[in-house]
Amino acid sequence: MHIRRKLIAMTMLMSTLVLASPPTAAQAAAWDCPSGSLCIWTGTYGTGSRCAWSNADNDWYGGSVACSWASSRPYRSVWNRGTSSSYFGVWIYGGANYTGSYDCIPQGDRHSASEGYARSHRWRTNACW
Repeated sequence: MHIRRKLIAMTMLMSTLVLASPPTAAQAAAWDCPSGSLCIWTGTYGTGSRCAWSNADNDWYGGSVACSWASSRPYRSVWNRGTSSSYFGVWIYGGANYTGSYDCIPQGDRHSASEGYARSHRWRTNACW
């Protein structure tokens, strides 16, 4: 019985050490988005492949910043990290040239439950809601 208590104590200590370990590179990189940018990711909580823009883009597939996976995978996380006081939100459109259905992300907001295919975006001066 004494050996069993030692094994349980050792197991508890090892569990504590695992929980106290530093974050992995993937965890540390989550939600990495340059200030002033719109960022989207393939994974939840800002993980996976990322595309980022500091300006509007009328075609994510071949515009100023081409997002290599946007035509074949939905974005699952989004962060409007815009900083200009001239804009309230960024509109993300389903079609090129700011057409189709859209979603609006207020400045500073980030969402992990998003899921959508998109193809263009632009910052707007009017509020999202």
